[in-house]
Amino acid sequence: MDLKADVVAPSQLSEGDIAAWNSFTSGSAELSVAFLSYPYALVAEKSFPNVRVCRVRRNGRPVIFFPFQFRSLAHQWFGIGERLAGELSDYFGIAGEKTARIDPRTLLRLSGLRALLFTHLDESQNVFGLSGEAPEPGHLIDFPNGGATFWQERRILDKKFVVDTERRERNLVRDFGPIRFQFQSTGTDADLEKLICAKREQYVRTKTGDALRGHSTRAFLQLLSKTDHPLCSGILSTLYAGDTWVASHFGVRCNRTLHYWFPVYNPQLASYGPGRLLLRQVLNSGNEYGIARIDRGAGDTVAKRDFSTSQHHFLQGLWSRGGVTAAGYRAGLSAMWRLGNVTTSKQP
Repeated sequence: MDLKADVVAPSQLSEGDIAAWNSFTSGSAELSVAFLSYPYALVAEKSFPNVRVCRVRRNGRPVIFFPFQFRSLAHQWFGIGERLAGELSDYFGIAGEKTARIDPRTLLRLSGLRALLFTHLDESQNVFGLSGEAPEPGHLIDFPNGGATFWQERRILDKKFVVDTERRERNLVRDFGPIRFQFQSTGTDADLEKLICAKREQYVRTKTGDALRGHSTRAFLQLLSKTDHPLCSGILSTLYAGDTWVASHFGVRCNRTLHYWFPVYNPQLASYGPGRLLLRQVLNSGNEYGIARIDRGAGDTVAKRDFSTSQHHFLQGLWSRGGVTAAGYRAGLSAMWRLGNVTTSKQP
Protein backbone atom coordinates (compact mmCIF):
# COMPACT_ATOMS: atom_id res chain seq x y z
CA MET A 1 0.00 0.00 0.00
CA ASP A 2 1.15 3.57 -0.73
CA LEU A 3 2.04 4.92 2.70
CA LYS A 4 3.30 8.33 3.73
CA ALA A 5 4.32 9.29 7.23
CA ASP A 6 5.69 11.96 9.50
CA VAL A 7 6.98 11.89 13.06
CA VAL A 8 5.59 14.30 15.65
CA ALA A 9 5.03 14.63 19.38
CA PRO A 10 1.65 13.24 20.52
CA SER A 11 0.51 16.74 21.51
CA GLN A 12 1.02 17.88 17.89
CA LEU A 13 -1.61 15.54 16.48
CA SER A 14 -4.76 17.14 15.10
CA GLU A 15 -8.24 16.54 16.46
CA GLY A 16 -8.92 14.32 13.46
CA ASP A 17 -5.79 12.28 14.17
CA ILE A 18 -6.76 11.85 17.80
CA ALA A 19 -10.28 10.78 16.85
CA ALA A 20 -8.85 8.21 14.41
CA TRP A 21 -6.41 6.84 17.01
CA ASN A 22 -9.19 6.60 19.59
CA SER A 23 -11.42 4.78 17.10
CA PHE A 24 -8.66 2.23 16.41
CA THR A 25 -8.19 1.56 20.13
CA SER A 26 -11.88 1.33 20.99
CA GLY A 27 -12.90 -0.56 17.87
CA SER A 28 -10.79 -3.68 18.43
CA ALA A 29 -10.64 -6.05 21.40
CA GLU A 30 -6.93 -6.65 20.71
CA LEU A 31 -6.16 -2.91 20.70
CA SER A 32 -8.36 -2.08 23.67
CA VAL A 33 -5.23 -1.63 25.77
CA ALA A 34 -4.44 1.54 27.74
CA PHE A 35 -0.73 1.27 26.85
CA LEU A 36 -1.55 1.62 23.14
CA SER A 37 -3.94 4.55 23.59
CA TYR A 38 -3.51 8.22 22.73
CA PRO A 39 -4.12 9.44 26.34
CA TYR A 40 -1.30 7.17 27.56
CA ALA A 41 1.08 8.54 24.89
CA LEU A 42 0.16 12.10 25.86
CA VAL A 43 0.92 11.47 29.54
CA ALA A 44 4.23 9.83 28.54
CA GLU A 45 5.16 12.93 26.54
CA LYS A 46 4.54 15.12 29.59
CA SER A 47 6.76 12.90 31.75
CA PHE A 48 9.64 11.75 29.55
CA PRO A 49 11.80 13.52 26.95
CA ASN A 50 11.94 12.51 23.30
CA VAL A 51 8.49 10.87 23.02
CA ARG A 52 7.34 10.60 19.41
CA VAL A 53 4.58 9.08 17.32
CA CYS A 54 4.85 8.04 13.70
CA ARG A 55 1.66 9.05 11.93
CA VAL A 56 1.14 6.89 8.85
CA ARG A 57 -1.34 7.96 6.19
CA ARG A 58 -2.81 6.27 3.16
CA ASN A 59 -4.50 8.55 0.61
CA GLY A 60 -4.23 11.37 3.14
CA ARG A 61 -6.07 9.44 5.84
CA PRO A 62 -4.37 8.21 9.06
CA VAL A 63 -4.24 4.41 9.19
CA ILE A 64 -1.44 3.72 11.72
CA PHE A 65 -0.10 5.41 14.84
CA PHE A 66 3.18 4.11 16.25
CA PRO A 67 4.27 5.67 19.57
CA PHE A 68 7.89 5.26 20.71
CA GLN A 69 10.64 7.19 22.44
CA PHE A 70 14.38 7.68 22.53
CA ARG A 71 16.30 6.70 25.65
CA SER A 72 18.75 9.56 25.23
CA LEU A 73 19.80 12.33 22.84
CA ALA A 74 22.56 10.03 21.59
CA HIS A 75 19.99 7.34 20.73
CA GLN A 76 17.91 9.98 18.98
CA TRP A 77 20.94 11.09 16.98
CA PHE A 78 21.65 7.53 15.86
CA GLY A 79 17.97 6.63 15.31
CA ILE A 80 17.70 3.99 18.04
CA GLY A 81 14.22 3.79 19.53
CA GLU A 82 12.54 1.98 22.38
CA ARG A 83 8.97 1.29 23.45
CA LEU A 84 6.95 4.13 24.90
CA ALA A 85 7.76 4.75 28.60
CA GLY A 86 10.59 2.20 28.37
CA GLU A 87 10.47 -0.62 30.91
CA LEU A 88 7.20 0.64 32.39
CA SER A 89 4.91 -0.17 29.45
CA ASP A 90 3.40 -3.64 29.44
CA TYR A 91 2.36 -3.48 25.78
CA PHE A 92 4.20 -2.37 22.64
CA GLY A 93 3.06 -1.97 19.06
CA ILE A 94 0.87 0.08 16.79
CA ALA A 95 -2.73 1.25 16.82
CA GLY A 96 -4.12 0.91 13.32
CA GLU A 97 -7.23 0.34 11.29
CA LYS A 98 -8.15 -3.28 10.67
CA THR A 99 -6.89 -3.34 7.08
CA ALA A 100 -3.49 -1.77 7.85
CA ARG A 101 -0.43 -3.87 7.03
CA ILE A 102 3.21 -2.95 7.51
CA ASP A 103 6.48 -4.83 8.02
CA PRO A 104 9.03 -3.89 10.71
CA ARG A 105 11.64 -2.50 8.30
CA THR A 106 9.08 -0.24 6.64
CA LEU A 107 7.80 0.90 10.04
CA LEU A 108 11.35 1.76 11.11
CA ARG A 109 12.01 3.64 7.87
CA LEU A 110 8.82 5.68 8.14
CA SER A 111 9.65 6.44 11.79
CA GLY A 112 13.18 7.56 10.99
CA LEU A 113 14.66 4.73 13.06
CA ARG A 114 17.64 2.49 12.39
CA ALA A 115 16.92 -0.04 15.15
CA LEU A 116 14.52 -0.72 17.99
CA LEU A 117 14.81 -3.21 20.85
CA PHE A 118 11.43 -4.30 22.19
CA THR A 119 9.50 -6.63 24.46
CA HIS A 120 5.76 -6.93 25.17
CA LEU A 121 4.64 -7.11 21.53
CA ASP A 122 1.30 -8.91 21.77
CA GLU A 123 0.84 -11.75 19.31
CA SER A 124 -2.26 -10.01 17.93
CA GLN A 125 0.08 -7.45 16.30
CA ASN A 126 0.88 -10.17 13.75
CA VAL A 127 -2.28 -9.18 11.91
CA PHE A 128 -0.59 -5.87 11.05
CA GLY A 129 2.58 -7.64 9.88
CA LEU A 130 4.65 -7.12 13.04
CA SER A 131 6.49 -10.04 14.59
CA GLY A 132 9.06 -11.02 17.19
CA GLU A 133 10.46 -14.09 18.87
CA ALA A 134 10.81 -15.84 22.25
CA PRO A 135 7.07 -15.92 23.09
CA GLU A 136 6.21 -15.36 26.75
CA PRO A 137 2.77 -16.20 28.14
CA GLY A 138 0.42 -13.61 29.56
CA HIS A 139 -2.68 -14.39 31.64
CA LEU A 140 -6.18 -12.93 31.47
CA ILE A 141 -9.06 -13.11 33.93
CA ASP A 142 -12.47 -12.78 32.28
CA PHE A 143 -15.44 -12.37 34.61
CA PRO A 144 -18.30 -10.87 32.54
CA ASN A 145 -20.90 -12.08 35.04
CA GLY A 146 -19.22 -10.60 38.09
CA GLY A 147 -16.90 -11.69 40.87
CA ALA A 148 -19.42 -13.90 42.67
CA THR A 149 -20.00 -15.99 39.54
CA PHE A 150 -16.24 -16.14 38.93
CA TRP A 151 -15.68 -17.56 42.42
CA GLN A 152 -18.47 -20.10 41.99
CA GLU A 153 -16.88 -21.31 38.77
CA ARG A 154 -13.41 -21.31 40.32
CA ARG A 155 -14.72 -23.37 43.23
CA ILE A 156 -15.75 -26.08 40.77
CA LEU A 157 -12.36 -25.98 39.02
CA ASP A 158 -10.16 -25.70 42.12
CA LYS A 159 -12.09 -26.02 45.37
CA LYS A 160 -8.92 -26.26 47.47
CA PHE A 161 -7.68 -22.88 46.22
CA VAL A 162 -11.00 -21.11 46.90
CA VAL A 163 -11.42 -22.65 50.37
CA ASP A 164 -7.85 -21.71 51.28
CA THR A 165 -8.37 -18.13 50.07
CA GLU A 166 -11.55 -17.74 52.11
CA ARG A 167 -9.80 -19.21 55.19
CA ARG A 168 -6.95 -16.71 54.88
CA GLU A 169 -9.43 -13.85 54.62
CA ARG A 170 -11.28 -15.01 57.76
CA ASN A 171 -8.00 -15.24 59.65
CA LEU A 172 -6.99 -11.75 58.55
CA VAL A 173 -10.32 -10.32 59.78
CA ARG A 174 -10.00 -12.23 63.06
CA ASP A 175 -6.49 -10.94 63.74
CA PHE A 176 -6.68 -7.34 62.46
CA GLY A 177 -10.29 -6.28 61.96
CA PRO A 178 -12.90 -5.99 59.21
CA ILE A 179 -11.94 -5.67 55.54
CA ARG A 180 -11.85 -2.10 54.18
CA PHE A 181 -11.43 -1.98 50.43
CA GLN A 182 -11.47 0.93 47.99
CA PHE A 183 -11.51 0.04 44.30
CA GLN A 184 -10.63 3.67 43.52
CA SER A 185 -8.78 5.41 46.32
CA THR A 186 -10.15 8.69 47.64
CA GLY A 187 -6.68 9.68 48.86
CA THR A 188 -4.84 9.11 45.61
CA ASP A 189 -1.68 11.18 46.16
CA ALA A 190 -0.85 9.75 49.59
CA ASP A 191 -1.84 6.20 48.64
CA LEU A 192 0.20 6.34 45.44
CA GLU A 193 3.27 7.56 47.31
CA LYS A 194 2.81 4.72 49.81
CA LEU A 195 2.54 2.22 46.95
CA ILE A 196 5.66 3.52 45.21
CA CYS A 197 7.72 3.37 48.41
CA ALA A 198 6.47 -0.13 49.26
CA LYS A 199 7.07 -1.37 45.71
CA ARG A 200 10.62 -0.02 45.67
CA GLU A 201 11.28 -1.77 48.99
CA GLN A 202 9.96 -4.98 47.39
CA TYR A 203 12.40 -4.57 44.50
CA VAL A 204 15.24 -4.31 47.02
CA ARG A 205 14.06 -7.38 48.97
CA THR A 206 13.69 -9.48 45.84
CA LYS A 207 16.84 -8.09 44.20
CA THR A 208 15.02 -7.19 41.00
CA GLY A 209 15.44 -4.07 38.88
CA ASP A 210 13.80 -0.94 40.29
CA ALA A 211 11.22 -0.05 37.64
CA LEU A 212 10.03 2.94 39.70
CA ARG A 213 13.30 4.79 40.15
CA GLY A 214 13.63 8.39 39.07
CA HIS A 215 11.62 11.60 39.27
CA SER A 216 10.20 11.18 35.75
CA THR A 217 8.71 7.81 36.61
CA ARG A 218 7.06 9.15 39.74
CA ALA A 219 5.66 12.11 37.77
CA PHE A 220 4.39 9.72 35.10
CA LEU A 221 2.43 7.60 37.58
CA GLN A 222 1.07 10.71 39.31
CA LEU A 223 -0.25 12.06 36.01
CA LEU A 224 -1.74 8.67 35.11
CA SER A 225 -3.46 8.45 38.50
CA LYS A 226 -5.29 11.68 37.62
CA THR A 227 -6.11 10.63 34.05
CA ASP A 228 -9.79 9.86 33.52
CA HIS A 229 -10.49 8.83 29.94
CA PRO A 230 -12.48 5.79 28.75
CA LEU A 231 -9.36 4.47 26.97
CA CYS A 232 -6.89 5.19 29.76
CA SER A 233 -7.80 5.79 33.39
CA GLY A 234 -5.59 5.36 36.43
CA ILE A 235 -7.05 3.00 39.07
CA LEU A 236 -5.52 2.93 42.55
CA SER A 237 -6.99 0.31 44.88
CA THR A 238 -6.26 -0.19 48.59
CA LEU A 239 -7.00 -3.01 51.02
CA TYR A 240 -6.98 -2.67 54.81
CA ALA A 241 -7.96 -4.97 57.66
CA GLY A 242 -9.07 -2.68 60.45
CA ASP A 243 -6.37 0.02 60.54
CA THR A 244 -3.67 -2.26 59.14
CA TRP A 245 -2.57 -1.79 55.55
CA VAL A 246 -2.73 -5.11 53.68
CA ALA A 247 -2.06 -4.38 50.00
CA SER A 248 -2.42 -1.84 47.18
CA HIS A 249 -2.54 -1.87 43.41
CA PHE A 250 -2.09 0.78 40.75
CA GLY A 251 -3.21 -0.05 37.24
CA VAL A 252 -4.78 1.44 34.14
CA ARG A 253 -8.12 0.61 32.58
CA CYS A 254 -9.24 0.77 28.97
CA ASN A 255 -12.97 0.39 28.53
CA ARG A 256 -13.86 -2.79 30.46
CA THR A 257 -10.29 -4.07 30.88
CA LEU A 258 -8.17 -3.34 33.94
CA HIS A 259 -4.47 -3.89 33.42
CA TYR A 260 -3.00 -5.26 36.64
CA TRP A 261 0.24 -3.30 36.75
CA PHE A 262 1.83 -2.50 40.13
CA PRO A 263 0.48 -4.64 42.99
CA VAL A 264 2.29 -4.55 46.34
CA TYR A 265 1.50 -5.95 49.76
CA ASN A 266 2.49 -5.71 53.41
CA PRO A 267 5.37 -8.23 53.78
CA GLN A 268 4.53 -8.71 57.47
CA LEU A 269 1.21 -10.22 56.41
CA ALA A 270 2.65 -12.63 53.86
CA SER A 271 1.15 -15.69 55.57
CA TYR A 272 -2.36 -14.34 54.88
CA GLY A 273 -1.78 -14.20 51.13
CA PRO A 274 -2.38 -10.43 50.88
CA GLY A 275 -1.79 -10.27 47.12
CA ARG A 276 -4.38 -12.98 46.56
CA LEU A 277 -6.87 -11.26 48.88
CA LEU A 278 -6.38 -7.95 47.10
CA LEU A 279 -7.12 -9.50 43.71
CA ARG A 280 -10.19 -11.22 45.19
CA GLN A 281 -11.53 -7.83 46.29
CA VAL A 282 -10.81 -6.28 42.88
CA LEU A 283 -12.74 -9.11 41.21
CA ASN A 284 -15.65 -8.80 43.63
CA SER A 285 -15.94 -5.05 42.96
CA GLY A 286 -14.96 -4.94 39.29
CA ASN A 287 -18.39 -5.22 37.69
CA GLU A 288 -19.69 -2.37 39.83
CA TYR A 289 -17.11 -0.18 38.09
CA GLY A 290 -17.66 -1.64 34.62
CA ILE A 291 -14.66 -4.01 34.65
CA ALA A 292 -15.11 -7.43 33.04
CA ARG A 293 -11.49 -8.42 32.36
CA ILE A 294 -8.22 -8.21 34.27
CA ASP A 295 -5.04 -8.38 32.21
CA ARG A 296 -2.14 -9.72 34.29
CA GLY A 297 0.53 -8.74 31.75
CA ALA A 298 3.52 -10.84 30.73
CA GLY A 299 4.86 -13.61 32.90
CA ASP A 300 3.82 -17.08 34.00
CA THR A 301 3.63 -17.75 37.75
CA VAL A 302 1.54 -20.00 39.96
CA ALA A 303 -0.14 -16.91 41.41
CA LYS A 304 -1.25 -15.86 37.93
CA ARG A 305 -2.32 -19.35 36.86
CA ASP A 306 -4.51 -19.67 39.98
CA PHE A 307 -6.83 -16.96 38.64
CA SER A 308 -6.32 -17.30 34.89
CA THR A 309 -9.18 -17.98 32.49
CA SER A 310 -7.13 -17.72 29.26
CA GLN A 311 -3.65 -17.01 27.90
CA HIS A 312 -2.02 -15.07 25.10
CA HIS A 313 1.64 -14.47 24.24
CA PHE A 314 4.05 -11.54 24.11
CA LEU A 315 7.03 -11.38 21.77
CA GLN A 316 10.36 -9.63 21.94
CA GLY A 317 13.20 -8.90 19.57
CA LEU A 318 15.33 -6.33 17.81
CA TRP A 319 14.06 -4.74 14.61
CA SER A 320 16.80 -3.34 12.42
CA ARG A 321 17.23 -1.77 9.00
CA GLY A 322 20.86 -2.89 8.78
CA GLY A 323 23.84 -0.60 8.33
CA VAL A 324 26.73 0.38 10.57
CA THR A 325 24.59 1.99 13.28
CA ALA A 326 22.28 -1.01 13.67
CA ALA A 327 25.22 -3.45 13.59
CA GLY A 328 27.05 -1.47 16.27
CA TYR A 329 23.93 -1.32 18.43
CA ARG A 330 23.39 -5.07 18.07
CA ALA A 331 27.02 -5.75 19.04
CA GLY A 332 26.70 -3.48 22.07
CA LEU A 333 23.52 -5.23 23.18
CA SER A 334 25.17 -8.63 22.81
CA ALA A 335 27.98 -7.52 25.09
CA MET A 336 25.54 -6.11 27.66
CA TRP A 337 23.43 -9.28 27.56
CA ARG A 338 26.51 -11.35 28.32
CA LEU A 339 27.14 -9.12 31.32
CA GLY A 340 23.50 -9.31 32.38
CA ASN A 341 22.90 -5.57 32.06
CA VAL A 342 19.95 -5.52 29.66
CA THR A 343 16.43 -5.72 31.06
CA THR A 344 13.80 -6.84 28.57
CA SER A 345 10.93 -7.69 30.87
CA LYS A 346 9.28 -6.30 34.00
CA GLN A 347 7.62 -8.61 36.49
CA PRO A 348 5.21 -6.60 38.65
